[in-house]
Amino acid sequence: MKADAARRMALKTWLRAELEMRPGELLGQGYQATVHRYTGPLGDVVVKRPHRSFPLSMFGIQALRREQTMYERLEDIAGVPESYGLIDGRCLVLESIAGPSLREYEPYLKDRERFFADLLDTITAMHEAGIAHGDLKRKDNVLVGPGERPYIIDFGVACLKKSPAGAWNSKRFAWFRQLDLNAWIKLKYRSNTGTLSSDDAARYRPLWLERIARWIRVPWQKLTLRRPRQRWRQRRREKRGEQGR
Repeated sequence: MKADAARRMALKTWLRAELEMRPGELLGQGYQATVHRYTGPLGDVVVKRPHRSFPLSMFGIQALRREQTMYERLEDIAGVPESYGLIDGRCLVLESIAGPSLREYEPYLKDRERFFADLLDTITAMHEAGIAHGDLKRKDNVLVGPGERPYIIDFGVACLKKSPAGAWNSKRFAWFRQLDLNAWIKLKYRSNTGTLSSDDAARYRPLWLERIARWIRVPWQKLTLRRPRQRWRQRRREKRGEQGR
């Protein structure tokens, strides 16, 4: 939902009071911030708040300010939630997308080809705007909105291409851009990269950083029983969905 300056100001004034009175509905938390949902003048909105403890609070504030810069670059790109700006320079307010994550909804996609074509369009538009996400391999960072429209969220580790871009920034952006394309391939093909179409094969170029990360990640996942825990959580989500119906 696009909001003009007056409506954004009204939302921030309302939220400033709400943040003092109640925490809202907890959606998640990470190393940068906690994420809550509030229902107000513009309907549902998502608020990312920095952690309260020092030094995490200072780190979180800087991270959220940087993330807001990313959203400013991505304004008007389909598949990216609208940002309503910062409250007092520390809390990031975003459009709330009605829908589950790809992790939850993937088995129920009705038109998988169209979903991933739309997702690639969003990724391509992001790159043209000078933003590479860098963490699209996490299915929680892709939401399935109304009409199975994909949305990309959480730009906390994204790379911004500067203008003018120095040698290091250009190289880093190129790495992140390729990480996004590789992640899209793995999501689309469920990591079965031996069955790529000719067009997708041309997009896929595994990076040595990904190989090193895999050497570390696979033994760690086995040690921590990640796959069994994921299957257990998926069964719980499916059970709740059946009960909801």
